[in-house]
Amino acid sequence: MYPIICYVLLWQCVVPRSRWLYHHVHQAHHQNHRSPIALAAQDASIPELLSLLLLALGSSWLLGCHPLCETAFHLLNSWLAVEDHCGYDLPWALHRLLPWLCAGAPHHQLHHSLQNGNYAPYFTYWDRFCGTDITSNKQTSVT
Repeated sequence: MYPIICYVLLWQCVVPRSRWLYHHVHQAHHQNHRSPIALAAQDASIPELLSLLLLALGSSWLLGCHPLCETAFHLLNSWLAVEDHCGYDLPWALHRLLPWLCAGAPHHQLHHSLQNGNYAPYFTYWDRFCGTDITSNKQTSVT
C-alpha cells in the first residue's frame, strides 16, 4: 500500500508543479479540450496513459485483488472520468452525494479552464493536501 500512496503523492504534488513534466506529460489532455467533454476523459499522452495503467494494474496486483474487483474498479474509474468530463453537473453525480470527498464536473471544469489547480481526478482531499485546490465564486460553464 505504501508504494501506491507514494506514487499518487508524486503524481498529485510533483508533476503539476514541474513545468517540464506538465508540458510533456499532462498538457496533451488539455490540447483540444479547454472545456471538458466526455471524450477528453481518455485523451492523454503516452507517458500519462502508461503511468496511469501502471498504477491501476500495479495496485491491483500488489493488493491481490480478485479479477471481479479489478473489473469493478476499472468500470467505476471509467464512469467517474466520463462524469467529470461530461460538462454537466448531474443531480445523481457522486460529488453531490459526497461533496466533502468527491470532485465532480464543476471541480474539474476549473482544472480545465484555469489549468493551475484541481489536479486530483476524483477525490478533493488530494488537492487540499497538496495545496492545489482552487475554488471559484464565479459561475462555471458546467450546466
